[in-house]
Amino acid sequence: MFRQGSLTWVSARAQNAFTRLTTRAVALYGLAVLRIGYGSLYLIFLLHEYPKHDALWGPDAPWTPALNQRFANDPGLDWFALDRWWYTFLGHGGRTWFEVWYHVAMALCLAAVLGWRTRVTSIGFALTIMAFTGRNVFLTDGGDNIMGLMVIYLAFTRCGARWSLDARRKRRQTEARAARGIPEFAWPDTPGGRVWAEIDRLRDEIVTFLHNAATLVIAAQICVVYAAAGLYKSQGSYWQNGTALYYTLHLDWFRPWPGLSNFMAGQSVMIAIVAYLTVFVQIAFPFAVFSRWLKYPCLAALLGMHFSIAVVMGLPLFSAAMMVGDAVFLPESIWLWIGRGMRRSLARIFRPSRRAPATLQTPDLSALPHQAQPHKSASH
Repeated sequence: MFRQGSLTWVSARAQNAFTRLTTRAVALYGLAVLRIGYGSLYLIFLLHEYPKHDALWGPDAPWTPALNQRFANDPGLDWFALDRWWYTFLGHGGRTWFEVWYHVAMALCLAAVLGWRTRVTSIGFALTIMAFTGRNVFLTDGGDNIMGLMVIYLAFTRCGARWSLDARRKRRQTEARAARGIPEFAWPDTPGGRVWAEIDRLRDEIVTFLHNAATLVIAAQICVVYAAAGLYKSQGSYWQNGTALYYTLHLDWFRPWPGLSNFMAGQSVMIAIVAYLTVFVQIAFPFAVFSRWLKYPCLAALLGMHFSIAVVMGLPLFSAAMMVGDAVFLPESIWLWIGRGMRRSLARIFRPSRRAPATLQTPDLSALPHQAQPHKSASH
């Protein structure tokens, strides 16, 4: 009796969970932030490197196909074996061919930011980041590796359902139909219509399931990155005694602001506390995300950590990629509040200034001299 009731309860919970996964898309605003954030970051990156883009990725770049092949044959280092098509498709096409596709890559980044035809542009954007990363794997600070994984997952989501040109077009089409009294599209109540309606419903459920599954993978990927980083740090003796940040601040590769690095290195107690707090928060984060309130202090601490890494250590791309990825853990209510605040701010900035019309005042005739006062009529 008890066993049968338990099985019934488990079956009902599993059915409810599957129904939610196939009928309700989650984190639509968070994924829109990921789309806009990663598209903006990579567009800025390509524009920043534009003066020397040919030397970095062009056909005559120092990282030749021969070097890339030697790197790929090294066991355990073949990270980008799937996108070797960069050499055959772009690297061997000549300079003009490379220039054309470099500008196409920037256009794809811009289309991802604007949310234009996201079902197609999200795939092109993912291939763009994979191609550039595989073309020169030692070029950036590791942020493109995170973005490369995230945009692959993002291609399976409905990342254009909010804050995009696609959402704006769909909303205007719905409003136009409602204004003309045209009902939403529905299949006719015939055997053939019912079949197509069932196919359409099944397609929507599959798309929603893929969206939710990819969203869970994105969240899991962020948790794995933090947990792995925290566990790896905890094994090092420098992190155990709190001196890891002190030695890091003295590395020439991570000292864009020597004066700032020396000042922070002199705060021995503070950097020891920050070192222990960093390890603790990174390890605890995969568990804190299941708490309704505990995840917010962890996200705030990680945000401060990434901002410090970007400024003090000069690793902006990696830090920004992780900060954008953290957006998926914020609820929809926060993004709606942020969106309303941004709309109000933009409305105040772009609203045309209107001066109040001058009010006409009746002059005080009693103050005029006697000669200047108007003559009274004889009737008075």
